[in-house]
Amino acid sequence: MQRLGWLVVLVVACSKPAADPPATGQAAATPGDPAAGSDGHPHHRKHSDRREPVVANAPPLKLDVTAKGATSTWQQDAFDKVARYTKGSDGEARDVWSLRDLVHQLAGPTARVASVTGEDGTRTIAPAAWDDAARTPLLHTTRRGTLKFRWADAAGTWAEAEVKDVTRIELAP
Repeated sequence: MQRLGWLVVLVVACSKPAADPPATGQAAATPGDPAAGSDGHPHHRKHSDRREPVVANAPPLKLDVTAKGATSTWQQDAFDKVARYTKGSDGEARDVWSLRDLVHQLAGPTARVASVTGEDGTRTIAPAAWDDAARTPLLHTTRRGTLKFRWADAAGTWAEAEVKDVTRIELAP
């Protein structure tokens, strides 16, 4: 019986401890896992806030706008002046704006966005894409109270988010 006890102690001592689960409560990603980034690293995975709880006291919206080298900030009151939708393509309550309408009403009827900057870098918007009536550039709130940029087709179907946690847009000269 004593030998069995020592055998159990030896097996337990030599066993490899389990990895701690990720702090976010999501399963760890493995290489080739769609939740992982393109390099397979779990910390480089795409972030989606669909499963996160809605932030009750989200900060007011704020967006830095650069035009001709000068930067201004559009606060919540500027967003409130522009018509918005209240549902996303997934049916959840979100504030959604046509970025085209937002910019035309707040910066002028001929204004055009040249780039959108956020958490995952800067995306350039070509003039032809901006003027394409079959696609609508969208800016919408997330459950965390931040902004995302994506396109919608003529039927209103949303494409994947192109820029997350949008902080700045640059207007074309």
